[in-house]
Amino acid sequence: MEKYNEGIMKHVPFKKIDKPRHKKLFDRRCELARMEREKAWNRWRRNRRPNH
Repeated sequence: MEKYNEGIMKHVPFKKIDKPRHKKLFDRRCELARMEREKAWNRWRRNRRPNH
């Protein structure tokens, strides 16, 4: 049984789940969306004209 377990540990690949990378990607997309929203809001505020 030891030989079997040793062979399994050496030659069978394990699937690794990279959740931190997904989290970074999600955070980056949120950051870009927030920056776009701020840019659009500031552009609107700067270019609006009063209704007098």
